[in-house]
Amino acid sequence: MRNDAGAGTMLALGLLIATLGIFSAGSFISFQLLANTRLQATTDSIALASADALRGVSSGYPCIVAKDIAVNNQLVLERCRIVGFEVFIETSVKQAGIVQTARARAGPS
Repeated sequence: MRNDAGAGTMLALGLLIATLGIFSAGSFISFQLLANTRLQATTDSIALASADALRGVSSGYPCIVAKDIAVNNQLVLERCRIVGFEVFIETSVKQAGIVQTARARAGPS
């Protein structure tokens, strides 16, 4: 006859560790989705501010305005391109070892 004393404790610990692992993975994914949403919103704001500078509504050169806003928000301005009266912006950020990028366009159309 075998002794099963302590088997329930090991089962409970295993379930607790599995639950914590699932919770941690879910939290990490949620954090990354939130960071991506914030990155996209900030990139949209940068594109709008650059388009305002291009149209003369605000002062400054559009790509310099974009770089200043990106640096203030701790982002890397990957690309700033002006085509006609449109401004195309691409930014990136590295958080928790993952690089996320966002693109935005602003201008009349």
